[in-house]
Formats: sequence, C-alpha cells, structure tokens
Amino acid sequence: MNSFGFSLAENIYMREELGNYSLYSRFPLRILRLNQTLYTLIKFTQRGGSLAEFVTQNPGLNPGNLLRILLSLTSRGYLKLDTIPPLEEYPDVSVVIPVKDQFEDVVACLEALEELDYPQEKLEIVVVDDHSKMEISRLETSFNARVIRQEITRGPAFSRNFGASATRAGILAFLDADCVPDEDWLSELLPFFQATSVGAIGGYIEGYYQETLLDRYEGVASSLNMGNRLILEGKSDNSFYVPTANLLVTREAFHKCGGLEEDMRIGEDVDFCWRLRDSGYSLLYVPRGTVAHKHRGELDRMLKRRGEYGTSEAVLYRNHRDKKKIFNVSVYPLLVFLALAVVLVMLNPYPLCAVPPVFLFELWRKSVTLKKHRMPLPAGKITYSILRTYLSFFYFASFHLIRYYLILLLIPGFFLHSFWLFDAWILLLASLVDYFTKKPDLLYPVFLFFYLAEHLAYQVGVFWGCWKQKYFGSYLVSFRRA
Repeated sequence: MNSFGFSLAENIYMREELGNYSLYSRFPLRILRLNQTLYTLIKFTQRGGSLAEFVTQNPGLNPGNLLRILLSLTSRGYLKLDTIPPLEEYPDVSVVIPVKDQFEDVVACLEALEELDYPQEKLEIVVVDDHSKMEISRLETSFNARVIRQEITRGPAFSRNFGASATRAGILAFLDADCVPDEDWLSELLPFFQATSVGAIGGYIEGYYQETLLDRYEGVASSLNMGNRLILEGKSDNSFYVPTANLLVTREAFHKCGGLEEDMRIGEDVDFCWRLRDSGYSLLYVPRGTVAHKHRGELDRMLKRRGEYGTSEAVLYRNHRDKKKIFNVSVYPLLVFLALAVVLVMLNPYPLCAVPPVFLFELWRKSVTLKKHRMPLPAGKITYSILRTYLSFFYFASFHLIRYYLILLLIPGFFLHSFWLFDAWILLLASLVDYFTKKPDLLYPVFLFFYLAEHLAYQVGVFWGCWKQKYFGSYLVSFRRA
C-alpha cells in the first residue's frame, strides 16, 4: 500500500505518560485515549513511514483497517490528511453520465474526461440519453463514449441504474452532465478504496461559473458543496450523504444496495447513501477529486430547486425512520443561549446575571478535569476554549432555527415586536459565521440576501413536502449530550 500522509490537526497534541497514550485538543477541550499500537502508528506516519512498512514491522495488522482508523481520526478532527499516494495499479472505471437536453454541457464533460490523468483504455464512458429532444447519439463519433437512448423519459435515478447495468468495471463513477471534472478527479479519489469497508467515495464539487453575484454565492453555498472537511461514516443514525454529481462506488456495493430508487426524482442520492451505510459499507467524503458544477444562474431557478430539495425530506425521513437530525447539546451553552434569548425578547437585562455563575462553574469544572488528567492549562486558554465552544453551539442552534423555523419565528413579532430582535440575532449570528467560514467573493449584505432567500425557500419546501406526505418527521431532532 502506498503511503498516505497524515499529520496532527491544528491545536491537537500527542501525550504519553506512565504508559498512557492520548490525543488532546485545546479548542474544543477534549481527550482521546489511544492504545500503544495506534499511538505508535500516528508517530510513524508523521515521520513519513508508510502503512505497508508499519505492517511489515508489526505482523498481523491489516493495512486497510489501519487506513480506515486514520481516516476516522481525520474525520473527527484529530488528524489532517496531507498527501494522497499515486495509484500503483489503475482499476477499470465505468463513468455513467445521465443527460437530457444538455448537449453543450455533456460535450464539455466528455472533453474534460479526455484530459483526465488516467489511462483512457481503463475508462468506459456511458452517456444515458433520457429521451432528449436533440440527437445525443452523434457524440459517439467524436468521443470515446457509448450513448444509450431511452425511448421515454425516466429520470436521473433510472438513467444511472440503466447505465450501470450496461457497464462492466468494478468501480462505477457517476457525474452529472453539467459537471466538468479536473484532470486528477479519479487519481485523487480511487486510492481511498484501499480503506476497509469503504463502499463509496464522494469528491469536492465547486462552482463552474464565477461571473455573477449568484454564481459566487453558489460557488461556496451550493447544497452540492460538502465543505472542506473529510468525513467518514458507517452505519449510524445521522444523515450524512454525498451527491451523485461526484460519486464513486464499487459495483459490489451498488448492487448489494439495489442501486438508486428509480421512483425518486429528488433526494435519490441521499436515499442511496443511507441504504449503502445501512448495508454495512462506509461512506467517505474527501475534499479532493474536484468537479466543477454549472449551477443554475437565475435566482428564481435556484430558489425553486432549493424548495424541491426541501420537499424531499419528508419522503426520506419517512422511509428511513432510523435517521435523525442529531443536535449535540451541552447544558452550559444552552443555558447561556436561553438567557440571551430572554434578554432580547423581554428587553430585560436581568437574565444576564445568570451568565457569569454558569461560565465560572464550567471554568472550574474543566480546570479540575484537566488537573485530574495531568494536563493543566492556564485559565486564559480554558476561557478561550469555552468561549469558542459557546459560539459553536450558538451557531448550530441559530442555523437550525433559521433553516426550519424562521417563518414561524417571525409571527410572534407581530404581537411582541421585541421578538424580532431575537430573530435578527440568530440570523446575523448564523450568516456571519457562514460568511467568514465560506469566504465568498461577495459583500456581506449581498451574501445575506441570498442566504436568507435560500433558507426561506428550503423551509417552505420542507413544510410543503411534509404536508403532502402527511408525515412531519423532518422536524424531529435527536438531542445528544455533547
């Protein structure tokens, strides 16, 4: 196995004392106990050693299992992925592209596939024409691609299944017709299949256009953009998924899961990823292997699509009742958040009197815990860590309220105007954090306009979908102690 390069993430430290091994983080404060083998492995990889070399020195270990553990630690924020090894062997890959009336888009996609840093003889490209009005089959004369035409329109899920059934490779790679892959698209994603149980991998999706204000907003805030953090999830009740606009999946996993749900026109990628994880496979998202997506350039089309995404939630959560929106709750940030909410709604400063005792008690409690683990920190660093933890909780609480309940939260303001102060507070908090995190090439007021419009469109879609399905599971939240 070639070498993946890992290093400690920012503010993560390794510690060994009296035969006890751990990773600890200052922001937020947390400690992860390690066994000696894992501690030695992390040190070994930091010095540039490969997993194959480590297994040679420690017979009986499985390199695929070790890689999965390192990826899991990366997903949890303890490690940082630095390098991806080059492929030693090039597996056969079948690229499946559904298309309907997007001739120029699919031409650009196929042109990019010809420029891949990957042996063309190892690629099988299948374009599934979902009964387009224009003639798509003539692409076969210009590109190394096979075009399969359907006589009636069946939708993207059916097209992907149909295309997959007509291919032979062990790896299926799905693209949208309006996506343009980078030349290292496959070479950056395929090495991760070396990790044990990984059945599917999603890559980074960026915006293709950057001309208009909406283009620049979609470039960082599109629902296809899964962010810059590596995520690895197996079977669990959380709602993690990756879009089929940039998805690689083993043929074995694809068939075991039964492919995509052909009756679904929206949310079929979410449904597939959840079934894949429930089948025992791990789903990995890596912010590499980039494809550029041609987002909808008109505001009304973008908002309509966001609303359609919202309507899919009811079907998804009805069909997967084990999946939950997980909300990690810590008692002390919750108490401070509620105190600030009461101050704004009631225009009464007295609840602020509860904030210092709560904060000081948590400061004392964390100081005692750190001393118990023989990792004392200065009070200033502990205070900073607590403040960051509070801000993180405030953001997630505000984002959830804005995403699903903003319209409802506006109604009390007509009877008690000060309630709108609370609405403005959570909107500004969530939008400012996203603005400085995503770093769009936009002025904040412009970003806020699109941000607010998008969330309103999505929550209208969620409610309408729940109303049509007579199932309101989209609003159920599973609270977990942080």
